Amino acid sequence: MPSSTAPSKLIDLTVPSADLVSVPELLRLGVLRDGVQLTTTDIRLPMLGQVIPRIEIEISAPGFCKKVTVRVDQRSPFRFDGTRLTARINEKDRDVACCQLIDEGRAPTGMYNFGLLRENGVRSFVFDYHTYCAYSCDFCFKESEWEILALRGSSPACYSANFDACLAYVRDCAEDFLTKYDIVWLCTGSIKNTGLELERHCRLAAELRSIGYSQGIYVSQVIPEALRGESSYRLDYLHALKAAGVSRFNSGVEIVNDDYRRRYVHGYKGTLTFGDYVTVFTDAVDVFGHQQVGSCLLAGIEPAADTLRGLETIAALGVVPSPTVLTPFVVKQQDIPFQYDLDGLVNVHVGFQKIIEARGLPVFSGVFSLA
Repeated sequence: MPSSTAPSKLIDLTVPSADLVSVPELLRLGVLRDGVQLTTTDIRLPMLGQVIPRIEIEISAPGFCKKVTVRVDQRSPFRFDGTRLTARINEKDRDVACCQLIDEGRAPTGMYNFGLLRENGVRSFVFDYHTYCAYSCDFCFKESEWEILALRGSSPACYSANFDACLAYVRDCAEDFLTKYDIVWLCTGSIKNTGLELERHCRLAAELRSIGYSQGIYVSQVIPEALRGESSYRLDYLHALKAAGVSRFNSGVEIVNDDYRRRYVHGYKGTLTFGDYVTVFTDAVDVFGHQQVGSCLLAGIEPAADTLRGLETIAALGVVPSPTVLTPFVVKQQDIPFQYDLDGLVNVHVGFQKIIEARGLPVFSGVFSLA
């Protein structure tokens, strides 16, 4: 059994909407928002400079099993003792089975990270050959990659070598792709060289198709400026991706409200409006098909009404929304206030579930997912 350590005083949370979701879901949403307080000394807990220590956990109950990546915060009202996740909500003790997950191959630091090659959710694999994004939004999870790469003695700026390593991995692990994964994400931080970014996406997609991989290949990137303004170039770009074997185009809206976008998104990307995304997504749906376009929105970074409006708008276009919960993983990101309490997050989760049911959306539940 894990050895225990003295917890802080138990906080009784008031969540009027708690009964709208199951106890495992309620606690999952809670730890995504507020992190976990450790009440055991047996948890692997690395300390990495400006990176907030975080752990990957699996929450399980009959008919429920989800992985979640959470930051460690001894002020959190959610406690983890190595075997169970507990909280007191609406004057009731709530708990669910929970364990820490360690991936020695892809997360040797004991924390989920954004390395070059990684599994992400069930039967899903990610290539991240641009391990840092040129646009560096204030909320970006990829900020943490610098320190993790430094620990490994790798160069974070050698994108050509990263890309070559991804191509080699496809060839070396062909059998894994044919048997273990239904989705492969070309999920990268974007670079500003539009032609080179397109070339890399296309080459890796073509390599996957050449080994016989026939399942989904999803590309994710910032919308380049040329796609924003020129319809003909936009369509050529999208058709090039599809011809190479990409089956779905993704670009993260992240924030719908223009005021909040300007607050947290800088440079060229900060000038993109929600309307720009709608324009590009409309053409992308024409090229890739209904529900073969996707986008991420951040629950908690802006008022809930804006997030739900964005989710409904893009879902109506035929775009699959994959919203995630705002979770600070770098010290400076703790200055970004979560815009509502756990009750508000439960209601956004329920609102998204209604959109899923109404639109018949597929659900991808990753380690930060709202769904």
